[in-house]
Amino acid sequence: MSRPGEPNDLTNQTIAGYTILHRLGVGGMSEVYLAFQQSLHRHVALKVLRADFVGSDEHEQRFLQEARAAASLIHPNIVQVYDVGKYESVHYIAQEYVPGSNLNSFIQRRGALPLDESVSILWQATAALQKAASIGLVHRDIKPDNLLLTPDGEVKVADFGLARARGQNQNLTAVGVALGTPLYMSPEQIQGLSVDSRSDLYSLGATAYHMLAGRPPFSGDTPLALAMQHLQAEPTPLSQLRPDLPEELVKIVHRLLKKSPEERYGSATEVARELRAFIDTHLEGLGDRMIPFSGLIIERQAVVSGASTLELQRWMKGGSQSLPNGTVPNRWIARGAILATPMLLGMLASFAILRIDLFANQRTATAGVIRESSIQRQFAKAIVENDLKHWNAVSEYFPPTDAVSRTYHLKSELQIARLRLEGEDFDSAESALRRVLNSPHADDVMTTIARIELGWLTSKTRRETISNEHYDRAMRDLSLMVPEKQKLIREALPAKIRTEWENVDYLHKEPPTTETDP
Repeated sequence: MSRPGEPNDLTNQTIAGYTILHRLGVGGMSEVYLAFQQSLHRHVALKVLRADFVGSDEHEQRFLQEARAAASLIHPNIVQVYDVGKYESVHYIAQEYVPGSNLNSFIQRRGALPLDESVSILWQATAALQKAASIGLVHRDIKPDNLLLTPDGEVKVADFGLARARGQNQNLTAVGVALGTPLYMSPEQIQGLSVDSRSDLYSLGATAYHMLAGRPPFSGDTPLALAMQHLQAEPTPLSQLRPDLPEELVKIVHRLLKKSPEERYGSATEVARELRAFIDTHLEGLGDRMIPFSGLIIERQAVVSGASTLELQRWMKGGSQSLPNGTVPNRWIARGAILATPMLLGMLASFAILRIDLFANQRTATAGVIRESSIQRQFAKAIVENDLKHWNAVSEYFPPTDAVSRTYHLKSELQIARLRLEGEDFDSAESALRRVLNSPHADDVMTTIARIELGWLTSKTRRETISNEHYDRAMRDLSLMVPEKQKLIREALPAKIRTEWENVDYLHKEPPTTETDP
């Protein structure tokens, strides 16, 4: 099979009815791609055994084991496996695609999380471990990277590649892969002892400590030093790092982190019981309600036939005929940066050639747009329809009166600006971008994207390419950001704007030195 680009890249290939769009990431044994399942018209995460492991019986068996372990678990807080197979020499697992971010990335951007978000994550992860334990399955690699978060507050446990049923061989050196992650690994797992579901509870406690404290419970310069901390040291009391936390929650986390399995909770069910009592006492009204994670970044995803969020996955699974069938992933929101998809750009270009007025009767109207039950659902519907009246409806039906609605309002403004730019309605596009820039609620990611797009618009309409204040300010702001944010912003820009902005020579030259420079 030919592989374009680098040798292991399967992008643009079709494997067993899955059209591969692009690679999402590379792990120890596998690569993960965003793919479109042609038979069911849905997007999936396609995990493929790396080419350098093909032919190894041990690696192929472990890969198959992951599929079997995860396929036996059907639970709303566990990533679902759809299919497993081999096509020519390619071993693959097709599983649910979860648009959003993982907990590790979320903590890196946000730092220590607020009480309600932390408890919601802990509650849902515990529910997933309850399900796994009910069939005798031990995950063995619970960590923030394996907890996936969706925009509407759902948590999905991923990566059962290390899972074992109780009583199976516990050989930790099998196929030369270190099992578990030292930052979150239980003492018994580090020592190579037999593990049960209480080992997962220790890792869950280490994960909970990380999101509440903003750092893992232990650190070390080497894996060995880190492992010794888990075996011998006690973590800094959470109450010292977060005096705002209720004592009952601190006790739950520290009990999960007990060195001896016998001193921890006996099961995830016990943890769930304690959490339920805590929620009823301290977070009245939270109950089973999921809360959107403020500041969650959905990374850019290429798509084939539209766009959707997890809301649309639910509609599809529920058999609704009122919205398009098929889930579509989204790596397109950078806390408000919304990407026009290749298909959509192509449609807009075609309309421009035909000189059709894209915005006829859409100036401010929301006529015919049904009001959904929540701003998240309204936003999801706007993504599918992607016209001005649906984007206008997000703010008209749900005025920006709180942090969540203001975030969705700003995301909508950015998308309205995109549509105006594509339709060459430059005055309206400028107005939308300036509303984002002038909002006190827009974060640095949103404002930098708006500045770059406004800079592109300025150079397009006023030929200000020699000195462009918007480009200048965006470049200064970018220089102060961490590389992760810089990359995210660049990837969030429409291709033509990104290309032209990055080709403005004066932005990327070192400033001249003077005699007064130090």
